[in-house]
Amino acid sequence: MGVLDGKVALVTGAGSGIGRATAIALAAAGASVVANDLAGDGLDETVGAIEAAGSRAMAAVGDVRRRDDVAAAIEAARAGFGGLDVVVANAAVSIYEEFEHQAEETIDLILDTDLKGALLCAQLAIPELRRRGGGSIVFVSSVQAYVTLPGCVPYAAAKAGLVAAARAMAPEVGRHGIRVNTVAPGTIDTPMLQRDLGGMNREEADRFLRQVEAANALGRIGRPEEIAEVVLFLASDAASYVTGTTIIADGGYLTVKKF
Repeated sequence: MGVLDGKVALVTGAGSGIGRATAIALAAAGASVVANDLAGDGLDETVGAIEAAGSRAMAAVGDVRRRDDVAAAIEAARAGFGGLDVVVANAAVSIYEEFEHQAEETIDLILDTDLKGALLCAQLAIPELRRRGGGSIVFVSSVQAYVTLPGCVPYAAAKAGLVAAARAMAPEVGRHGIRVNTVAPGTIDTPMLQRDLGGMNREEADRFLRQVEAANALGRIGRPEEIAEVVLFLASDAASYVTGTTIIADGGYLTVKKF
């Protein structure tokens, strides 16, 4: 018996990285999963991995910035699997640029994907979660909501917004049995990280990774599966009395003094 047997989950940004690992983890725990992302190729791999393990999943290609696309993903969960119990708002983009020179279109892309997109997922899911008698909403934030770097102004703002949104939303929907929480990962070995390193030469990338590893208490970069386990906890009844809070999963990054 899985801890999510009979449950239905929507995971955005599920084509790779933390989203894929989360979709697979929720499915392994018994959930039927609707996997959302902008492109179908990554989703096909995610859905294929879930189905190969004997669980149920479907792909929902769409842009979380678009209300109609989010509504379509939620309707896919209802029509295909009978409802919705868990929403994991994970889709995000990160673009590192000095804020003074950042184009308005880039600012819009980051804020609309990382913050507005997550809020749309939660807002449109609330009626379906309420119909099912409750459920769990999990926002995937970042340690950059707390300690950030130059070049990350819109990204840090969006991720901090998710922390605040979970706190504000929890008392609004708690009476319906809906819990709202956030997980804030540190540096995780994902395709997004590899893309960010792509602009560096090998020596620069190795130096950066060594600095990151030295900057947290565990001395290493995290794996997507480790974040997925935190999301699974928040999605499950094991966290039945947990709402309006953030779990920081950063390998102790925020505990290490920065010089």
